[in-house]
Amino acid sequence: MSDVLTRTPPPADHRIPYAPGEFRFGDLRLPKLVAGQRAPVLVFLQGGWWKAEYGLEYGCHLCAAMKADGFESWSLEYRRVGNAGGGWPGTFEDVAAGYDFLTTLAKSYPLDLSRVVVAGHSAGGHLAYWLAGRHHLPETGPLSKWRVAPSMRGVVALAGAVDLRLTIDLAGWFTFAHDKQMVLDLMGATPADAPDRYRAANPGELLPLNIPQILVQGSDDDQIPSQLPVRWVDRAHRMGETASLTMIPGADHFDIVDPESKAWPPVREAIMKAAR
Repeated sequence: MSDVLTRTPPPADHRIPYAPGEFRFGDLRLPKLVAGQRAPVLVFLQGGWWKAEYGLEYGCHLCAAMKADGFESWSLEYRRVGNAGGGWPGTFEDVAAGYDFLTTLAKSYPLDLSRVVVAGHSAGGHLAYWLAGRHHLPETGPLSKWRVAPSMRGVVALAGAVDLRLTIDLAGWFTFAHDKQMVLDLMGATPADAPDRYRAANPGELLPLNIPQILVQGSDDDQIPSQLPVRWVDRAHRMGETASLTMIPGADHFDIVDPESKAWPPVREAIMKAAR
């Protein structure tokens, strides 16, 4: 089992606020470039069931590894459930603001905004796919100001909870009992009680994304059932989307975000492929 949660995270090159507030910042990592060169960008979103207990630290290992492969990495922190203003709709507002801050960063750092990949782990996979689908947000409502076309090359879910309704429906597949409740905590209501919220927050209701989608899953994941990415890819294909699933034998929920695990090579390849 990966120890990525307990290893000391490598430091970022810069920690930069994208909006006022304690949790509204990102960690920027910059590869070595020759003069005039611009690097592809990885925007990374950590998981932890959207809970305040889990910050961006464990994803630093993945971001540092992709920096070594020539990527600029922009790892976003955001308000989560348990932080003031976290959950619906603050978590979504933060993620959108942090992503859109790339245009500001590009004025000072050599980011290639034509090659942006967004990747998210677990709950971060949901937020990554939400960013990719926000051009379908309702024209009215709390998130309407973030209704813009995605400016990204591809989106990668690493054991991602990419569909909130599926996460609820497949709750019986999980080892842990808290998964369904975590969705309800994020949204502040059930789908039946707040259908408008789910229409705005659930990537499954924001299809088609119109960009390539890659989903990576470990066969021994005890938090995200394999049926979730399988069903997502099947639906995406029926809608004419470009989507693929890589199943990594023997990998658990955290192996796929650990550059020191045996699961890392196909994860690295998925991110690099999405940037091409």
